Amino acid sequence: MDALTLELLNGVSLFAILAIVALGLGIVFGLMGVINLAHGEFVMLGAYVAYVVHTVGLNHWLSVPLAAVVLFVLGVVIEVGLIRRIHRQPELTILATFGLSVCLRQIAELVFSKDFQSVPNPVPGATRAFGVLFPTYRYLLIAIAAVIVAATLLAFTRSRFGLVVRAIVADRDLAESAGIRTGMTNLCAFGVGAATAGIAGALVAPLGAVEPQAGLAYLPGAFLVVIVGGYNRLWGVAVGALAVAAVQTGVIHFYDAVWAQIASLALAVLVLQFRRPTPAGAVA
Repeated sequence: MDALTLELLNGVSLFAILAIVALGLGIVFGLMGVINLAHGEFVMLGAYVAYVVHTVGLNHWLSVPLAAVVLFVLGVVIEVGLIRRIHRQPELTILATFGLSVCLRQIAELVFSKDFQSVPNPVPGATRAFGVLFPTYRYLLIAIAAVIVAATLLAFTRSRFGLVVRAIVADRDLAESAGIRTGMTNLCAFGVGAATAGIAGALVAPLGAVEPQAGLAYLPGAFLVVIVGGYNRLWGVAVGALAVAAVQTGVIHFYDAVWAQIASLALAVLVLQFRRPTPAGAVA
């Protein structure tokens, strides 16, 4: 029973990580239709913000809002300087964001070197709950991820900005003819997407190595979540993260991480094959 409880907690922890990492990708993909191959590098930069905060001796928790601000500004600059010109041309956005991801990795190598860096766990130790010991920081990560995802969903479903976003997603041309400033909305959406990626990077930095290639590990999982959950419904990110986390945790329990990745890919393929002819993913 204790082993099963531990596996369930690991699954919830994985769900939290997948949800916060994929959230920004879901925002950018769902609203703008931009396949951002540099999303993983945004997460990596957020982790480096946490590393810099640790290096200068500040509290780790300051890195979370700081990463959000830094990545929001970077996202705005990238949207204005690059994405805005080509966002209705999918092939060009894929090529451009791929090139951007390479550039960001190279810049990170020049500034921080290729060496693996680490960020100390801000809340070391374990807490006994449900009869098992589980890292305290992961409990906090689960709670923080739940708050971030819930707040983002509320912002995009209950606010005036969310109403504008839904109008653009439903019919961009009609929204423009109604006087909605789609360009400004795209700017905000890309900035918010980058900011959430930065927050994710700062939060997961204590869980692994911080290095220029780290973003490559997060991108496939984020895309799997968006594909499975559906990119035209932001709450589908939570559904996708839950499905992918459940599959990976279950397969790892019986086999290993390689088979878990294969099972996740198979799940994405099944969703693409059997869903309704809409971008609703598993939600359909």
